[in-house]
Amino acid sequence: MNNIGKRIVIIGSPGSGKSTFSRKLAEITGIPLIHLDREFWNYGWVETPRGKWVKKQENLISGNEWIIDGNYSSTLDMRIEKADTIICFQLSRVMCMQSYFKRVITNRNKIRPDMAEGCQENFDFEFMKYIWNFSKRSGKRNLERLERSKDKHIIVFKKRTEANKYLKELVNKKI
Repeated sequence: MNNIGKRIVIIGSPGSGKSTFSRKLAEITGIPLIHLDREFWNYGWVETPRGKWVKKQENLISGNEWIIDGNYSSTLDMRIEKADTIICFQLSRVMCMQSYFKRVITNRNKIRPDMAEGCQENFDFEFMKYIWNFSKRSGKRNLERLERSKDKHIIVFKKRTEANKYLKELVNKKI
């Protein structure tokens, strides 16, 4: 298990499968999982103020072991600096949009396990545009960050089958 590290950042477009992968990875490794959406959002989709968010991030990454699921690019560099491993999902935007629609239909008016209390899943056109443009904007910046992070263990998944195969290999190594 040493090859994956103990401080793992998982980034990529919404709908790429980060949260599902993170949950499975946490189950396999026993490393505590932190969903940034659950930490950032307050009841009723109220954002955590910037100063408080930075302090919260500092506290979250102060531990020796963690898996942190989420982008939040304004604080990503501080997580990357502390991480051993960066896992980046680079799925097609069509796949991410399909997953988003499925997620909204499946969880409409419910609170997902990776989300804060009082933040029900609903269709959001602005969020849909964010997903569609992710690879051109945030995704591009993420790749630039990976280029500057050559000292980290970097894993990139372009398909969910690659992520699933990786998890299966981890399970087999653990046995």
